[in-house]
Amino acid sequence: MKIKTALLAAALAVPAFATTAPAVNTYKAEVPASVKRVSGALQVGYATNYTGRGYVVSHSVAQGDSVLNSALKLNYDFGKQDQWSASITLAYTIPTSGHTLYGNPNASFNTIVGMAMKKGYSYDQAVQYAQANVGKAKIKQLNIENEFAVVSALNYKPTSGLWSVSFGHDYIHGGLLGVMAKHYAKNGASCVNEFFVHPEWNPYKWLSMGVKTSYSVSGLCGWWFEPTITLKAPIVGTPEDIKVAGLLTFGMTVAADYFDNGHYACDNGTQAFYIKFQTPWFVKKNLIVTPGVSFNWAGPGAIAANKCSEFRAYSGNYYNYPFRNFGVVGSLSVTYTF
Repeated sequence: MKIKTALLAAALAVPAFATTAPAVNTYKAEVPASVKRVSGALQVGYATNYTGRGYVVSHSVAQGDSVLNSALKLNYDFGKQDQWSASITLAYTIPTSGHTLYGNPNASFNTIVGMAMKKGYSYDQAVQYAQANVGKAKIKQLNIENEFAVVSALNYKPTSGLWSVSFGHDYIHGGLLGVMAKHYAKNGASCVNEFFVHPEWNPYKWLSMGVKTSYSVSGLCGWWFEPTITLKAPIVGTPEDIKVAGLLTFGMTVAADYFDNGHYACDNGTQAFYIKFQTPWFVKKNLIVTPGVSFNWAGPGAIAANKCSEFRAYSGNYYNYPFRNFGVVGSLSVTYTF
């Protein structure tokens, strides 16, 4: 199996309150000129936490932690190797725990009093009403749907191999971004459409740098910036014949003109920082097993969302916040290429 260099081929694209879809971890291999124009990869995976765009979702949001995901990526080469190609990725993510946001918790005593007074009760009547209904009155039930994403892209890579660029479109239905679009931005549909451009520089075989820039045009509107730096090296084998590779990625996410105070969501600006380490094991020519671990820190935007969480305020439960300030996420995926 001749592998020129292990390159992560597609970024995960499924957000958390601003998600991006799970990705197919395929790797660019050195292939003969007679390569088939159509190629692809099928991936199934597991992660210990619900994540997206650097966020690690809190235990209370999804009534649990882990997710299952699957993805199919197809690529069409226009005929000149390492130049223009088109790709499409279909991804599906399933939370393995609950599908009700925060489990629809009970409203706190003070919240019930406030709600009763808004209905015209006097203060004393509102207190009596709250005493009778505390532990019974719910805040509101919001669902978290399984996430389906379609990522379409046109890709260009010159023969020098020193850089590449992708232009494309993300369609995301469900997931936590769907919650934002449907329940908080009041759009009625749990879907988001984005257009993106993703340039990447490869000055050395062991180094890649890129910035994915996305603009959402429906559901929620605004900009996302996702800069990454990835270091690559063989752990077992040589650069020409890799058995186990090491990928170390440093990344962050930034939003601009995306969130609104009325959404009870993040502030714009820096959202999250993460360091991710993966060790793809090339079991066979077409079979890759990839364990990984990431260390994720909430940025100022995510921390602001934790502070203004309406579920935290209305339930009186300190732990009803959307994102973890710090999380360690383990993952395992199996990829079959064809």
